[in-house]
Amino acid sequence: MTITPRTPVEELKGIGPARGAALRRRGIASAGDLLLHFPDDYIDLTRTEADLIPGEERLYAFTPAHSRIRRNFRKRSSLLRVEGRIGEVKVTLVFFNQPYLLQPLQGRETIHIHGRVEERQGRWQVVNPLLIPDGARGGILPRYRPLGTLKGGTLRGIIAAALDGWHDDGEPIPEALRRRHAFPDAVTALRAIHRPARLDPAAIGRMKERFIYAELLCFQLELQSLRAAFCRRRRRHGYRFNETIRRAVAARLPFRLSPEQEQAFSAIVNDLHSPRPMQRLLQGEVGSGKTIVAFLALLMARENGYQGAFLAPTAILARQHFETALAFFGPGGLALLTGSSDAAERRQVLDGLASGAVSLVFGTHALIGENVAFRDLAMVIIDEQHRFGVAQRAALFFKSRGADLLVTTATPIPRTMLLAMYSDVAVSTLKQPLAGRQPVETRVVAACDRERFYARLQVELERGRRGFIILPLIEASEQYPDLRSLRDAARESRARFPGIVQASLSGRSGAAEKQRVMERFAAGTVRLLLATTVVEVGIDVPDATFMIIENADRYGLAQLHQLRGRVGRGAGKSYCFLIESPRPTESGRRRLRTIAASQDGFAIAEMDLDLRGGGVIAGLEQAGEIDFHLADPKRDMRLLQAAQVDARRLLEHEEMQNTEVREFLAGLQAKVKNVSFS
Repeated sequence: MTITPRTPVEELKGIGPARGAALRRRGIASAGDLLLHFPDDYIDLTRTEADLIPGEERLYAFTPAHSRIRRNFRKRSSLLRVEGRIGEVKVTLVFFNQPYLLQPLQGRETIHIHGRVEERQGRWQVVNPLLIPDGARGGILPRYRPLGTLKGGTLRGIIAAALDGWHDDGEPIPEALRRRHAFPDAVTALRAIHRPARLDPAAIGRMKERFIYAELLCFQLELQSLRAAFCRRRRRHGYRFNETIRRAVAARLPFRLSPEQEQAFSAIVNDLHSPRPMQRLLQGEVGSGKTIVAFLALLMARENGYQGAFLAPTAILARQHFETALAFFGPGGLALLTGSSDAAERRQVLDGLASGAVSLVFGTHALIGENVAFRDLAMVIIDEQHRFGVAQRAALFFKSRGADLLVTTATPIPRTMLLAMYSDVAVSTLKQPLAGRQPVETRVVAACDRERFYARLQVELERGRRGFIILPLIEASEQYPDLRSLRDAARESRARFPGIVQASLSGRSGAAEKQRVMERFAAGTVRLLLATTVVEVGIDVPDATFMIIENADRYGLAQLHQLRGRVGRGAGKSYCFLIESPRPTESGRRRLRTIAASQDGFAIAEMDLDLRGGGVIAGLEQAGEIDFHLADPKRDMRLLQAAQVDARRLLEHEEMQNTEVREFLAGLQAKVKNVSFS
């Protein structure tokens, strides 16, 4: 069977409909997508160790003597122990929940294993070693991160079979750019990544850079071509800013604007009087008052007789902003539209937008749908802009002939990244927290102190405190045994705090469940909320006073700062506790020391850019709305800057474009055309 990048993933040997559906939910729909699931690391099978090297993963020849298996049918678990020797030393292999290994291990004189030998209670043992097929020794074995129920070993076989039948004539990187950067063709690079002839991390990393650059090049082509379309549009909506509007602004403000807020609003007013539609990025420190500035922009549109739209990444945030807006603007002319809106409610909102009866609408991706038409959309606010793809951000903008666009983010963006990703967009920055907000006291908790810490937490919960526990995984992973999971933590927490009402949230929670849980948490019915990073941005519960982050050393600084920002939003003293992993790296410890010592999100963002690599957490068993599958703008800044320059050249010199680039740009233009309804 010939396999191309467009071959549906279900047609690959070993996948089928059920596994294919699970992969599609993770954004893997084709063979091309699957082959971009690169190995996490590699196992060198060219050298078998004769002597034990404790604490390090190595290849050993193991002579089994006898095996025994113990099963617990009630818990659906098993423990397989294989006694034997490595050289002259007695060693025990321990396999958890792998009873199927008993038969292939029996009757073997020698097997080869790859794992870490450790001393436990005076005996040498290896936990869950990898059994090496006889034909694999002497080469390099790729190790893959599991995808749902597809284990790493299964993925290895599926990807190997796909490579055997691989045929790809396409090339997203034009020849001139490949020569400039000395990149190989796609097929050569894929084979070098999935089947390296030798273990050369630098060479393999270079092959991966080829695909990272391709992704960043597409991103920059999309970004720059859409901006060019924005810039070609002339201002259609004229704004006045007179005494009537000044009084409307003053009447709705619950407090005096800070100097930074006044400066940002003044810049927006100036943009609205320029000859071209506004394109402004509003980035603000946690609790700096971005939402009020965005509401003032919507107020300008409303007071001038136009419509405004506020797009949020989740239904929880959209509803939260809508309820805040009801108090700010009053109930007249406001509407909420999300994927969970029922048919009657949706029809009423759509009719109101088309007729103009709805002047301001708050919502999620539902606002981008083709059947959503506005009478006169003039102001588009996109909250937490990094959670949306470029085309998604453009879709709402193009529902008007010339809407003004304000995108916001609570993730401070370092200057170097701003220049690479937003070089021709006006930027307003809010650095100072609003008056009355106290700094969040941040403490690092060693793994050995974890149980004592939770014992003290019980006392605080009994006193009425409310807060979060953040976990890196939804379910336990054999590949990351040190990372705690939401499912296990929820079970432990119910046993540890039996009198405390608790709830759990993750990316798998449905919209209705998320809304119900957050409403109960905000009302105080739920006292302890266990969650993944789904609560990272925008959740506003002023009475929550503590944030606990498990395996905190495995997160980037910026993400830790965002999570910490979910507390300290009320009058009470708030705390953030960073619990280390059992075996933190030195760089992980350094990140924790940094976040504990600083409250300045912009300084933290700059340090994060310097300190953090790709990270472990992004995308790990947790579905998310992320623009990039391979690239990390922090880690790959050099490639991002190169892609920015090259995309500009391709757009300016069409003769440099190849067939794939021309088709990509044509598809983008069609996408823009399809969402320009008014």
